[in-house]
Amino acid sequence: MNYFPYKPRKYQEKIVRVMEDALKHGRHLIMEAPAGSGKTICALAAALSFAKENEMGIIYLTRTNSQQKQAIKELKEMNVEGIRAVGVQGRANMCLLLEEIFSPNERYAGNEEVARLCRARKKKSIEALRGERVENRCHFFENFILLRDELKFERVMAAEELMDYGRKHRICAYEMNKMLARKADIIIAPYIYIFDEFLRESFLANFRYPPEESILIIDEAHNLPAFCRDLLSFSLSLHTIRGAIREAYDYGMNDSQLMHLMEKMEKIFEEMREKTQFSETDDAFLEENLLFSKLKKAGVDVAKLKDMGERLMTYGDIIADIKESRNMLPRSFVRSMGNFFLRWNGLNEKWVKLVEKEEDNIRIEAYCMDASLASYIINSFYASIHMSGTLQPLEEYRDSLGIDASTATFPSPFPEENRRVIYVDGISTRYYMDDEMVEKIGRGLEEICNSIDRNTLILFPSYLVLSRFKGKMSMRREIYTEERGEKQESIMGKLEDFKNHGGIFLSVMGGRLAEGIDFPSEELEMVIIVGIPYLPPSAKQQALQHYYDSKYGDGWRYVMEANAIRKMRQAIGRLIRSEEDRGVAIIMDERAKRFRKYIQMERARDAKDAAAMAKSFFGLKS
Repeated sequence: MNYFPYKPRKYQEKIVRVMEDALKHGRHLIMEAPAGSGKTICALAAALSFAKENEMGIIYLTRTNSQQKQAIKELKEMNVEGIRAVGVQGRANMCLLLEEIFSPNERYAGNEEVARLCRARKKKSIEALRGERVENRCHFFENFILLRDELKFERVMAAEELMDYGRKHRICAYEMNKMLARKADIIIAPYIYIFDEFLRESFLANFRYPPEESILIIDEAHNLPAFCRDLLSFSLSLHTIRGAIREAYDYGMNDSQLMHLMEKMEKIFEEMREKTQFSETDDAFLEENLLFSKLKKAGVDVAKLKDMGERLMTYGDIIADIKESRNMLPRSFVRSMGNFFLRWNGLNEKWVKLVEKEEDNIRIEAYCMDASLASYIINSFYASIHMSGTLQPLEEYRDSLGIDASTATFPSPFPEENRRVIYVDGISTRYYMDDEMVEKIGRGLEEICNSIDRNTLILFPSYLVLSRFKGKMSMRREIYTEERGEKQESIMGKLEDFKNHGGIFLSVMGGRLAEGIDFPSEELEMVIIVGIPYLPPSAKQQALQHYYDSKYGDGWRYVMEANAIRKMRQAIGRLIRSEEDRGVAIIMDERAKRFRKYIQMERARDAKDAAAMAKSFFGLKS
């Protein structure tokens, strides 16, 4: 606790000791502690003490760039002499040139495209610094080269602070970020910098501690298995194929064999869009050799697909270079098609091939089912700490990542009497398509919401289930609804009104309101979960479940139950974020009782009984 900057709260000293013990023995630790436990400061205090004593580095990973802010804030509070720390973000986030020369609509670009733009502009800037007359340079990079020896920074710097400094002095924030990373003892970065094979190589080259001399901390770790699976998955869409065809004509790609391939691919995708029988979630299995057999039938020499993929990549590189020279983003649809063919050929049983429909678009995807193909790198580190408020079942998380780890769970540091969780018997969304059950649940929601005047969030398993209730309940307060595909600014506007004026908000489990948004004090006092948030039937879900069945013998538990448990606990966690918060969570599904091992809850005979229990909690008259 030497570096702990605050008076320890309940359980924090014990959390630090458990972390210190894992570090002492060079083990991986999987730890669950509820929101408000102070996991960030505990992990940093334990890791920093051990790292300083043993001359090690620390890499602190977050799911998003915005989550870096808490770690940076805590490091500034700790103010440990001689320790340097920096938040790291990608070029696409930090490129001030991109911000300056492109409009917001044009600015979105992937790391690869920004890296290509950056390399070209830096090369021209170096030529300019030698006295040559060149256009399309990067003045931000030139100023960095000229002034880097004079730059002075605090010992702990956020990436956002470097961007503000870069804008003010017109100096490349990304190059400043790399410079500080080379001198840092602690780096705070997004997941992708460790789990993407190509980014990891350059990232670790800029950190002075090798993995075996580094401690890895993973925040909000419940997101990591899905992140790793998505990272190794890839797809090709009809929009990309059409973009590639336009690009080929616009840039004079005179290759009849490749043009034939692209045009036949367009027809195959259009046919799949019309004839595929999709699941409720708009996906379906793609027969193993269907794509190649259709191409062969269309007269494409499938034996030469690898060669054609490489040629598409070459043409795409040329097109991207031309676009960059014209002051355009060096994006190429032709290159994307080439990359797809090179990756598609040679997939094994750890990927499943799917076809997915999206309004006027369709895509085929190779979805990776084995997160450990990306997470194996964890085993290269001296030790790691994986922490979240919702990691149970811990063995599913451990097995998904393929690591040997000790586990620890801690209770909430806040008074138990501040929260009550109730499940309602005699109700189940297993039969939600039954009009009688829909009516019964609707009447139950009315009973609860109309008798308890508290800000309430009602969460449904999916937008499809939500639609069965929307506009059909008679509520005495304002109702807000999150719509499928609704833009972020629209939802945030409704949320602001809800917080300021009160009411009832209808949303979905796993949506933006169910996790990641804080509702202090009276902004939210009741959460109603309608049904168990099992994943909806889909080809992807079936494939993942089958894969876990074959690997661990319990696919349902690993895929369906683990996901549902975490979603429910995330939603319930919206209620209590401080010692002053109080709230009631009501689960409208009798099947919730099977999760008592993970969620402490009480039984209500029906919705009227649940309303009476909630009233009693809030001290309201019956």
